Amino acid sequence: MRILELSTYDRAGGAEKVAFDLYKAYRERGHDVRLLVRCKRTSEEGVFEVDPYQRTSPWAPACAALERWISRKPRFRGQGRLRKWLRRTAYPRRWLDLWRGIEDFNYPSSHHLLDNPTWHPDVIHAHNLHGDYFDLRALAALSQRVPVIWTLHDAWAFTGHCAHFVDIACERWRTGCGNCPDLKRFPAISRDRTASNWRRKRQIYASSRLAVATPSRWLMAYVEQSILQPWQKRVIPYGLDLRMYKPGDRRQARAVLNLPQNAFICMFIAPSGSSSNHPYKDFVTIDRAVWQVVEQIPSAELLLVCVGENSRGTLDPRFHYTGYLADPQRVLLYYQAADVLLHAANMDNFPCVVLEALDCGTPVVATAVGGIPEQVVEGETGFLVPRGDSALMAQRVCELINRPDLCRQMSLAARAYAQRTFDMDRQAGTYLQWFEELRAAYSDLGAAASTLRSA
Repeated sequence: MRILELSTYDRAGGAEKVAFDLYKAYRERGHDVRLLVRCKRTSEEGVFEVDPYQRTSPWAPACAALERWISRKPRFRGQGRLRKWLRRTAYPRRWLDLWRGIEDFNYPSSHHLLDNPTWHPDVIHAHNLHGDYFDLRALAALSQRVPVIWTLHDAWAFTGHCAHFVDIACERWRTGCGNCPDLKRFPAISRDRTASNWRRKRQIYASSRLAVATPSRWLMAYVEQSILQPWQKRVIPYGLDLRMYKPGDRRQARAVLNLPQNAFICMFIAPSGSSSNHPYKDFVTIDRAVWQVVEQIPSAELLLVCVGENSRGTLDPRFHYTGYLADPQRVLLYYQAADVLLHAANMDNFPCVVLEALDCGTPVVATAVGGIPEQVVEGETGFLVPRGDSALMAQRVCELINRPDLCRQMSLAARAYAQRTFDMDRQAGTYLQWFEELRAAYSDLGAAASTLRSA
């Protein structure tokens, strides 16, 4: 089967990781897969960058040549912004829409994904389509020709601009947006054209035949109440490569990482290298919980390892900051070295870090928001606490410190549960079976249309 995947990056955050892992899983099963991204960060031969300059302006070739030169340089601060500036300059309508608060759909190449005479996909599997690289208006024509499966990693598909709205109790997405309470919320817009953006999306979906997947029942419940109204829909949880994410020798992992052998280690994962200003993560609750644990059990040798987070000047030995880690094997060692993962969020869909911890046999104490309650089995693989409740999070950590037997029991249960539920083989196999069913359905629709035309 020929599969075309769409994603913003091949290596970045959770959504991009899911897309790239599926790309590899499909290829391992012998399928002909291509991953089309806004920016390529790996050397994978099957990953290609979108051409943002196709059919744009007479000066676009010069902008493209300059971007290629910049992209060959080692990564530097501002490189991404400079590339984005060149792409907008090649098509001034992008600058205009940015100024007006209109979401940027000005990518003509999206309409020609099926025009390659030497390689025609049987299905299109889309992931995040926000990120200034895809024209959502192309979905209508594309979905009439081949099955289009859109895996949603957030709620952007049916809002006027934002990726999440639940944590601010906004209901405008149901009726048309407008009067947006937070224009700076990712993906940010400069002016409140959320009502226009919402209406444009509704018109696109009305002309499209989309199959929609979500990793959580929580997100699917919102899809079913939204303007999206998919032709087919399924909840397919994320899966991980259990050959990589697995329990290891804790003492050895700590020795390699130079972490104290006798400490009770709490682990926190910062998104994209920093948690300081992330709108949906909640490091403050974790920070408070750790200090409350110190107060309640002053004799405990406690260490909070902040993976991906840079030190903010603290010299307290109970905090260990790793800085950004590009090597997933290094991150894996921290999972194997930790006693518990702390995950506090204002909003989250189906965070990969929770699955990675469970796969490594690391219990999880997390806030019960979004799809997280579908990942953590309360009292069995970890604990769930209300959003912002540092006191209860601290209480649960103290319980694990005081009961090493419970910690070991949860570790075994976490790994067993992850093996049953969050396996990449299961996830990829479910998608591939669905692709075949959709191809058959399209064949039936084509045959029915031919019969009607001949009649």
